[in-house]
Amino acid sequence: MRIAVDIGGTFTDAVAIDSNGNVSTAKASTTPGHLADGVLDALRGVDVPLGDAEVFVHGTTAGLNALLERRGVRVALLATNGFRDVYEIGRANRPDMYDVKYRRPAPLVKRRDIFEVTGRLAADGSVVAPVDTDDLRRQIRSWPPDAYESVAVCLLHAYRNPEQERVVAQVIADELPGLPVTLSSELAPEWREFERTSTTVVSAYVAPIVGEYLAELEERLITEGLRCPVLVMQSNGGIMGADVARKHPVQTLLSGPVGGTRAGVAIASSIHVPLGTGLICIDMGGTSFDVSLVVDGEAQIELQSVLDGHELLAPSVAIHTVGAGGGSVAYSEAGGLRVGPRSAGAVPGPACYGRGGSEPTVTDANLALGRLPASAVLGGSLGIDRAAAEAVLASLGSELDIASGDLAAGIVAIADAAMANAIRELTVFRGIDPRSFALMAFGGAGPLHAVALAEELDIGTVIVPLHPGALSAWGMLHADFRLDRSVALTGQLGQLVDDDVHAATATLERALGQVFATGFFELTSSIVNYSADLRYVGQEYTLTIGLDEIEKSWQEHLRKRFDDAYQIRFGHSNRDEEVEIVNLRATLVSPTAPIPHRSTDAVGADPVVDRVESWADGWTDTPVLDRRLLASGGQHAGPAIVLEEGCTTYIPPDWTAFVHADGHLLLTRSES
Repeated sequence: MRIAVDIGGTFTDAVAIDSNGNVSTAKASTTPGHLADGVLDALRGVDVPLGDAEVFVHGTTAGLNALLERRGVRVALLATNGFRDVYEIGRANRPDMYDVKYRRPAPLVKRRDIFEVTGRLAADGSVVAPVDTDDLRRQIRSWPPDAYESVAVCLLHAYRNPEQERVVAQVIADELPGLPVTLSSELAPEWREFERTSTTVVSAYVAPIVGEYLAELEERLITEGLRCPVLVMQSNGGIMGADVARKHPVQTLLSGPVGGTRAGVAIASSIHVPLGTGLICIDMGGTSFDVSLVVDGEAQIELQSVLDGHELLAPSVAIHTVGAGGGSVAYSEAGGLRVGPRSAGAVPGPACYGRGGSEPTVTDANLALGRLPASAVLGGSLGIDRAAAEAVLASLGSELDIASGDLAAGIVAIADAAMANAIRELTVFRGIDPRSFALMAFGGAGPLHAVALAEELDIGTVIVPLHPGALSAWGMLHADFRLDRSVALTGQLGQLVDDDVHAATATLERALGQVFATGFFELTSSIVNYSADLRYVGQEYTLTIGLDEIEKSWQEHLRKRFDDAYQIRFGHSNRDEEVEIVNLRATLVSPTAPIPHRSTDAVGADPVVDRVESWADGWTDTPVLDRRLLASGGQHAGPAIVLEEGCTTYIPPDWTAFVHADGHLLLTRSES
């Protein structure tokens, strides 16, 4: 038995798969402030003994929520003497140079909480001046009692030589035993002083919260009978042990959305249907809308990213997120209609939930338009109240002097426009043509809006996978164990000494091996892949190129691959220019055992369980289909609504749904 749990902004999803491929799913309301309660509620919904679980994977939003809501702990930052202001100065880049109202996100650490360490390393890692431990002890002893809950240490050039950071960590351990300490040399041993500092601060900011949450969750799961280790989904698309997650919580920040991308990888490799370049994966839940890409069967990985304005040096699946979900609130501003990014969340939620919500949301609008039938049961147990939705829509419509029906259509259209722009951010704005992709929609609300987004972007195929409401949790069970490590290595290609490169790879192997030194993992098979960050001499940014075995002429082969990749990425290359290496990277992957797939076939059953009036340029009689009764190979022309536990799919006129042999719905234009 394999079990996975994914925490979303509104619902917490649980998926259990037995050895025969039978899948059980359940949803429970997310419980902000006590996330473990929602996890256990969802696990009770799948109704399987936790003691039977051989694998337990968890996607946690504890760290992400703490960062986004600024609920992290108070952090002390230790920097090299003279470099106290690196973190606050940051970069001069503006995400939108024409936004005159732009304000940089407030730093997570105030200047008064940044302390200077006397000591200095040269750029090559050699010691210019040792750490003055006596001065450091005096500073630490001057801190007020319990002033800080976490410490971030980022010393100049520590990516070259970690010894001075280790000395600082030992002094802190001596003076303040038990205080969490995050070292940049362990977390992000790469050049770029500001980005390395930012990454270290973010990790220290959420470390105690993630650690306490995982400790509480493990304790409660063991009490409930769980005997296997708790694995945590990483932002890079792999899984790791909870002990590693506690040490490097920055690697868990996108663990929830990444599960859906991992599901896209699994589906793209098994569906045996032409998908063009790949999949655009869209996950629309109650709070956010996440976009990611699967190209040629692989998730797109970024080595550097920005999350809520904070630079991160950590490999992660390329995901673009906007505040557009089923719970996004519609409101009036300056006489116009606005939707999101503020969300009604799990509590009180949309007005139709009957939990005290008093503002109209995207879910309320879909309900009023008939695209979400009043007979739907959200999350497996939550009934919806159409009258309550129409009441809040009428109130806002009166304020804006817009009829309720037009208001509902406008709310959905605005949300669709925001989501279409989010897809363009990850495709068109990066030179990628979305028309060559298929669109895979999941999450509780994704399939309601999928076809509208496909039409906006001229995409011809939409896939609504099996179990779309809990797909992120399902995808986590397909994730491989993965570790990423890097080491600084500089020099020009053609002049590198093989022994130096072998020494760097040995350092990476030791770093990977340390993860298992005290762990419980026994990897039966694993692969270590190496890559190098390369650039033309004098450039600022790099491309990461796969590195084969270090043998005769390896530098010439690596140079050619870099030139070819540069030509593809930028449309030109300079094969006469010198190329230099900046970092060497290693990725350890231990594949997960294949999961058997089993979908039920309902040949002979009538899938139509209801008929409603839905809006599509006019009110139209629309059949409501029970997805459990859709026979493999069947076709169903729109307009139609497909209802299932945890998700609703809307098929507008001129589109047809085909039921794939694996149970996925393939939506195409009817003329196709």
